[in-house]
Amino acid sequence: PIMKPTTQPSEARGTVLMLISVLFFASNIFVVRALALAYPGCDGWQATLFRGLSGLIFVALFYGFGRGMQWKPLFKNPLMVLRGILGAGGILIFYITMIELGAARAMVLNITYPIFGTLMAAFFLKERLPPARLFWIIVGFIGLTIFLSEKTSQDGINGYDLLALLGALMAAGVVVSIRALHKTEHGSTIYGAQCLYSLVLVIPIAAPQSAEIPALGLLGLFAAGLIVTGGQLTMTFAYRHLDVSKGSSLQMLLPIVTAVGAWILFDESLGPIELLGATLTLGATYMVNRQTSKSSPPVASPQPTNS
Repeated sequence: PIMKPTTQPSEARGTVLMLISVLFFASNIFVVRALALAYPGCDGWQATLFRGLSGLIFVALFYGFGRGMQWKPLFKNPLMVLRGILGAGGILIFYITMIELGAARAMVLNITYPIFGTLMAAFFLKERLPPARLFWIIVGFIGLTIFLSEKTSQDGINGYDLLALLGALMAAGVVVSIRALHKTEHGSTIYGAQCLYSLVLVIPIAAPQSAEIPALGLLGLFAAGLIVTGGQLTMTFAYRHLDVSKGSSLQMLLPIVTAVGAWILFDESLGPIELLGATLTLGATYMVNRQTSKSSPPVASPQPTNS
C-alpha cells in the first residue's frame, strides 16, 4: 500500500524542496562534466552506468520488500519495458551530448521534451490539444530554429545537436508512457525500470572500460549517481506540497542554473542569437508545461525531467 504523507501540505516547504532538487540535478550535470574533462574514460556510458546502479540500489532499499517496488512488471509489462528502454537511451544520449556540446547547449535542447511530449500525448493518448497550447508549441519550434541557426550557418548542422533532439524525443516518449503506467503501477517500479534498463543497455560497453578509470573517477561517478537520486527524492517529496503546475514551473529553472554554472565553471557561453532562441524556446516550453500540468490529473510520484 502507498503510505499517506504524515505532514500537512506546505507550499513554502514544497518550494524549498523543489529548488533543492534543481540544485541536485544541476550538480549532477556539473560533476559529470568535470569528470569527463579530468578523466577521458568518464564518458556518457559510465555516467549512465553509475546512475542506473545507484538508482536501482536506492529503489530496492527504500521501496523493496513489499513497500511499492514490484520486479515482475519490469519484464512482463511491455509498456514498462518500453519506458525503461526509452529512459535508458534518453539518459545516455543526454550525457553524451552534454559532454560533447557542453552542459548549457545540451540542456536547452533536452528541455524541449514537453513540447514533443504534448504532441505525442495528443496522438497516442488522445489528450486534448487546445489552440493556446498548440500556439506555444509552434513558438517553441521557432525558438529552437533560431537557437540552431547561428551554429548551423557557421559549421553546418552538428550531429550531436540532432542526437540531443533525438534524446528529447525519447524523453517525451518516457513522459507519455509514465502517464499511462501511473494508472496501474507504483512510481518506484516505474523509476526502477529506468535504472534497470540503463544497466542492461550500457553494462556490455561500460563495465570493461570502468577498470581503466582511476579510483577517484569511479568514486566521482558513483557520487554523481547519488546526487541525481537525491534530486529524484527531493522532487518527489516536493510534489506532496505543490501542484504539478507550480512544481514543473520551478523545474524550468534547471536550464538557467545549468547555463550560469557552465559559464562560471567551464567557461561555456552562448551567442546573442542562441540566447534569443533559447529564451523563446524555454519560455514556450514553460507555457506548454504549465498548461499541460493544469489540465492533467495529479500523479502519484512525478518523474524527473531528464528521462
